[in-house]
Amino acid sequence: MKNSLFSTVAVLLLGALALRGAESVDDALKRAALDYGQRLTSANAELTQTRDKIAREKAPLLKALRAAEDRIIAAESANLQLETAAEKSAETHRQLGKDADALRKNENYLNTLARDSFSAFDEGVLPGERTFLPVKYAGLRDGFASPAKSGATQGTTETADLLLERVQLALGGFKVAGSSLVEGGSQLVPGTFAFVGPETFFRADQGGAAGTVRTREGSGQAVTYVLPEWKPTAAEAFFQGKMGEIPADASAGKALRLKETKGTLLQHINKGGVVSYAIICVGLVSLLLILQKLRDAAQLAVDAPATMQRCLETIASGTTAEAAKAVAALKLPAREVYTTGLRYLDESREILEERLTAVLLRQRLHYERWLPLLAVIATAAPLMGLLGTVTGMVRTFSLITVFGTGNAGKLASGISEVLVATELGLLVAIPTLVAHGFLSQRIQKSLSLLERYALEFVTAAQSGKPGEAAKEPIVA
Repeated sequence: MKNSLFSTVAVLLLGALALRGAESVDDALKRAALDYGQRLTSANAELTQTRDKIAREKAPLLKALRAAEDRIIAAESANLQLETAAEKSAETHRQLGKDADALRKNENYLNTLARDSFSAFDEGVLPGERTFLPVKYAGLRDGFASPAKSGATQGTTETADLLLERVQLALGGFKVAGSSLVEGGSQLVPGTFAFVGPETFFRADQGGAAGTVRTREGSGQAVTYVLPEWKPTAAEAFFQGKMGEIPADASAGKALRLKETKGTLLQHINKGGVVSYAIICVGLVSLLLILQKLRDAAQLAVDAPATMQRCLETIASGTTAEAAKAVAALKLPAREVYTTGLRYLDESREILEERLTAVLLRQRLHYERWLPLLAVIATAAPLMGLLGTVTGMVRTFSLITVFGTGNAGKLASGISEVLVATELGLLVAIPTLVAHGFLSQRIQKSLSLLERYALEFVTAAQSGKPGEAAKEPIVA
C-alpha cells in the first residue's frame, strides 16, 4: 500500500515539473490531489472488496479447519483406543502362548504316559493272549513304534480304552480257544487257554495233562509246560469254571526260564567254542598226571622212624645176614637204598655215599617226573580260559556292531557264553594247582626223609657200634 502511494506522488511531482511552465504549481497540486483522492477512494473500495472476499472465503476455511481439528481429535482418540487394544491383544497373545505351551506339555506328557503304559502292557501280555487281542492293539503298537509320528498324540484315549478293557476282562479271569506248543514237541496243539491274574494255563482238546503257559524267547509263541502234579480232576473243574485248585508259579516263570537256560553239560561246553574243548583235553591230561603222581606218592611210602631206628641198630651191631633180613622188611624206597648200601658195605665212606646218592637221585627223578608239567597246566589253563573269553567278546562286539544293543537280554546272554571258557579254565587250573602243591610237598618230604635215612645208614655202617646210630633219634 505504501509503495503505491509513493508511486502516485512521484508521478504527480513529475507531471507537475513537466507542466511547470504552462500551469501553476497550485493547479498542478490540486489536480494531483484530486487524482490522488480518486485513486485512494478506488483503492479503499478495492480493499473493502478484498476484505469482504477474504471474509466470505475465510468462513468456509475456518469451518473446514474446525472440522479437520475435530477429525484429528477423533483420530487421536481412535488411535489411542487401537493402541490400548493392541496392548491387550499382545497380552492376550502372550497368555495364549503360555496356555498353548502348557497344553503342549500336557499333550506330550499324556502321549509319553500312553506310550509307556502301552509298552508296559505289551511287555506284560500273558502268554497266548497276544493272539486274542483286538485289532486296534496292532495299530497302536505300529503307531507308537513309528519314528515318523514321534512327538504327536498317538492314540492316548485308545490306549486308555484298551487298558481299561484289559483290566475289566482280567478281573474275573477268562478263557478262550487257541493253539499252543507243548514242551518237547514242535506241533501246535488245539485247546483252551485260561487266564487267571498273572498266570496262563492251557489244556489240549484231545486230552492230556494241563500245564502253565510261557512265551518262547524271540518268537513270542506260547509254549505249554505240563504240570504232572496238577490232578486231572482239579484241572477239569478249573477249565469248566468250577471251584478247584490251581498251581501257581511264585517266580512268575523265571524258574522255567532258568531251567531252559541251563541245558545239558554238552550244551554248556559248546557255548565256550573250540577253546573249551582244548581246555577239557588239557584237564584230562592233568587228571591222568594227578592219578599217576598219586600212585607214585603211594609207592614212595617211607617206614616209620622207629622201624628205621631198629633196622639201623641191626646193621650197626649185627651180621650181614641179620642186616639183610632187617632191610628186606622195609618198604620199597628205603629197602632199595639200604640194599644198595649193604652191597657196598665194605667200600670206603666216600664210595658208599656216592652209591647211595646215585640211588637217591634215581628215585628223585622217578618220583618227581610230570610235576613240572602239572605246574605248567595249572598256569596255562586260566590263560586258555582268558583266550576263549577274549575271542568270544570279539565275536560279541562284532554282533553289536551289526545289530546294536537294543536287546540287553541277548547281549547279557552272549557275554555269559564267552565266560564259559574262563569257567572251564579255572575248573582245570584250581584242582591242578592244589594237586601239584600237595604232591610236591608229599614227595619232597618223603625224599628228604630217605636222604636222612641214607646218611644214618652210612653213619651206622661205618661206625660198627650199636650205640652210635641211636644217639640222635630219627624224626619224620
